[in-house]
Amino acid sequence: MGKIDDKKKQKKAALLKAAYQLYTVKGIDNTSVSEIAETANMAKGTFYLYFKDKYEVRDSLVASQANMVFERASHQLDYLLSEQTPDSAEDLIILLIDTVIDQLSNSPNLLRFISKNLSWGVFSNLQIADLDNRNCMDIFDALLEESGKEYRQKELMIFMIVELVNATCYNVILNHVPVGLDELKPELYESIRNILYQFEIKEAIPV
Repeated sequence: MGKIDDKKKQKKAALLKAAYQLYTVKGIDNTSVSEIAETANMAKGTFYLYFKDKYEVRDSLVASQANMVFERASHQLDYLLSEQTPDSAEDLIILLIDTVIDQLSNSPNLLRFISKNLSWGVFSNLQIADLDNRNCMDIFDALLEESGKEYRQKELMIFMIVELVNATCYNVILNHVPVGLDELKPELYESIRNILYQFEIKEAIPV
């Protein structure tokens, strides 16, 4: 059974690899199941032993690719923290986001694929294997707790931050408009701080 399971895993991985290659070049809509199977050197019927359609492959790929991005970002964050001490939890969040942006900047095809296909539902429930299967919201929660501050509507707050990063970085990284990434980052990070401040629950000032 061990060898059979290994072969199944290898075939599924080959299909995922083939689909990713095609999706990042041709797009999902212009890629057929037959092309995925052919690229993976398999019969079309074999594809359906592992996936019901090409969109199930997309969802699996999005989850696995985003997982790897956050795993690498987490390791990079740990390394940076060994070299410096951030002043606040907000700095930690921005440092994490910065490592993610740098990864996507170095891999435009990955940015295109994730930006077009990563829904909020997938992102918020994405489990990071290298972080004891905690999901992305758990990671942000842990960083926010470091601040000792309370925040209202945390899911909405993180949603706004993630969407802001996604929307602004896409054109800047891929098309270098309206500015370069180095010029965007300070403004983007200031906007993230403003969002965090907006949702922070502040103590009432005694009258």
